[in-house]
Amino acid sequence: MVKISENNEQLKNECLSEDNQSESGLFRLWILSVLLGKYEGEEQMRKVLLVTFSDNADHQDTLFGMYEEMRNRKDWDAYLLCINTPKVNLKQSDHTWLVDCPKRPGVTKKTFNFPLLLSIICRIRKKKFDAIYFESLHTWNLPIMMMSGKTRTYQVIHEVIPHEGDSQAKMVDLMNKVVVKIANTIVLRNKTYVHDLIERYGISARRVKYLELWRRYPEYTAPVHNGQVLFFGRINPYKGADNLLEIVRLCPDIQFNVIGRVNPQMHDIVEQLGAEKNVKLNNDYVTDQEMREAFINCDWVIVPYNSASQSGIIIDAYKYSRPVIAFAVGAIHEQVDANKSGFLVKAGDNKTFADKLKEAVKVNTDEYDAMCRYAYQYGSQKYAASGAVDRFIELLEEKNK
Repeated sequence: MVKISENNEQLKNECLSEDNQSESGLFRLWILSVLLGKYEGEEQMRKVLLVTFSDNADHQDTLFGMYEEMRNRKDWDAYLLCINTPKVNLKQSDHTWLVDCPKRPGVTKKTFNFPLLLSIICRIRKKKFDAIYFESLHTWNLPIMMMSGKTRTYQVIHEVIPHEGDSQAKMVDLMNKVVVKIANTIVLRNKTYVHDLIERYGISARRVKYLELWRRYPEYTAPVHNGQVLFFGRINPYKGADNLLEIVRLCPDIQFNVIGRVNPQMHDIVEQLGAEKNVKLNNDYVTDQEMREAFINCDWVIVPYNSASQSGIIIDAYKYSRPVIAFAVGAIHEQVDANKSGFLVKAGDNKTFADKLKEAVKVNTDEYDAMCRYAYQYGSQKYAASGAVDRFIELLEEKNK
């Protein structure tokens, strides 16, 4: 808040003097309170609450990155509300609210912890936020939105069309249907699915906004030139575990590092992957540092998905200066600058994918290094939180002017 000017301070002192304890003095005090209230209201920073109750590291990294950037602003004051066991680094302060809540969008025993939920809502209402931004779907988002009064609410929808084979698909679709009725603004991370969102859920186009994913970006990471290929992320049907197995077998001379938790439907495929001599398999949870090491110790990141809205893995690859090879499914084409930050392959064509990978690992050193440099620069310009903060502020201020 900006300090009161000397003239206002002088007026205040005059009004409070003994000579002015009369009707005229009281009137002047009333005028002063109106004026100072007006000045103070204008000078206060607007407040935004950034929310994710997800235990997904991608969602946390996205939101924490924006929170850190917003904390450097002088026009908006950012607060953060998240689970009390975050998977990524977070510098805590009185602006970070960590709570013991259900970590999935579905219904669990913790969903019915109404005293905690009510205390969160009361705390939010007391702060009188100008905006509340939800990075991920969650059951608790709905009562918070409904009890937020005139505060504008923003909900990110990551999956307009829930993925086949995902155990949470039905819940995600139901949550989407409800949240589009309640949130003031729906945020999509790609342009490809805007029309699908409008048609599928009957939402007005003016309530849909596009805002790309972002990440906290480190310094450029030099290539290692070891020829290793990384598949990182959950091993499930829509992320192409079947494609991965075939590609591995088509490239017996290439070493693959496969890291990801396993969907129960994929146990048979994972067992076969683990039996391949050119595969190093890790199905355990990995830390931030272990994830970083996996990316910087590979030459290529592959994304052989069967379907996708967008991919945080591609952004992570750029973050660590690694080019990608991906199937052109969903909105993936929006994320890959073809033949520059990586290569796109026609969806489902595993033979062509394998051939492209064989070519990629044999690219000469200078050409490969230039591609790594470009992937990093392309990603940092498009996806770094430091660059996205202005676009985020524009989103908040569209309806807060």
